[in-house]
Amino acid sequence: MKEQKRKIKVGFTTGDMNGIGPEILLNSLLNSELLSTCIPVIYGSIINLNYTANHFGYKVSFNRISFAEEALEGKINVIDNFKNPPKISFGVLNKEMGFAAYESIKNSVKDLRAGKMDVLVTPPINKEAIHSDEFQFMGHTDYIDGKIDGVSTMMMVSNDLRVALLTEHMPISRVTDSISLELVERKINMLNDTLIRDFQKEQPKIAILSIDPHAGDGGVISGNDVKLIVPAVKKSKEIGILIDGPFPADSFFGSMEYKKYDLIIAAYHDQGLIPFKTLSFGMGVNYTSGLERIRTSPDHGTAYSIAGKGIASKDSFLSSIYLAIDLFKRRKIYDEFRKNKLQTSQ
Repeated sequence: MKEQKRKIKVGFTTGDMNGIGPEILLNSLLNSELLSTCIPVIYGSIINLNYTANHFGYKVSFNRISFAEEALEGKINVIDNFKNPPKISFGVLNKEMGFAAYESIKNSVKDLRAGKMDVLVTPPINKEAIHSDEFQFMGHTDYIDGKIDGVSTMMMVSNDLRVALLTEHMPISRVTDSISLELVERKINMLNDTLIRDFQKEQPKIAILSIDPHAGDGGVISGNDVKLIVPAVKKSKEIGILIDGPFPADSFFGSMEYKKYDLIIAAYHDQGLIPFKTLSFGMGVNYTSGLERIRTSPDHGTAYSIAGKGIASKDSFLSSIYLAIDLFKRRKIYDEFRKNKLQTSQ
């Protein structure tokens, strides 16, 4: 008799529970199809989860466990290490709730790194609330990058669009000085590998946007693109990567040029995320690519203004869960294929 396939274990942080995080988390886990696909493990307070469920009228029960290894199929498992969790006050910025969000992230990432979780999905946090002596990071990505092997890159993913960033959460005044020829080359190589391994693109096509308006107008505006992007594209092409650019960012998306490519690399946060969210808002996923473990999150924030009102859409969060599961499966298939190919060639 064939061995039954093991279900993928999905870890969930709680995010900032004063925002829409607990609503979209529990609303997603009410999906019976999802529960038949994976084993969910939430790192958070059962008191607060029960409060959320009662507030929204969700009929849900939780299986309290102490360790990830105890998680059961068909149950919403919860690892609760909170003795005195802060009370939920929807829509309110609260530093105690920010610290609770940090504890949830810390414990889940520890298990993800140890392989006790297959993937991690994170509801949104409020950066002001969570920022502290213990959490001096710009967000999930920066924190996870320091805990999991690999070098992360923020990639936004929807059904027909992927956008990755050369620089992420930093002031615009620091962007240019943060981009080097070495950085551009490394990001192109890593993202090309990600498209092959995680998205099964055998020969991915990549576009890269310019740093400056009009790609610097041949140096009239600036020489950044000539010095940094052009040589990186040339070198990448020489090793077989299919990449074009730099493209002026102002017309690239409006002209539908993006539809020709598997991935677009933007120089900085708003250059990439404004068009992405305009085209895909509510269905996009933030994927921390380049790491040896998989983490995804929705494409939106805590949305304090609608927290607790029962109107938050779960679509992006549900997409984050399914993408994380798909990525795990694709990686496994790709890595097995590479392993078998290597063994055959020896």
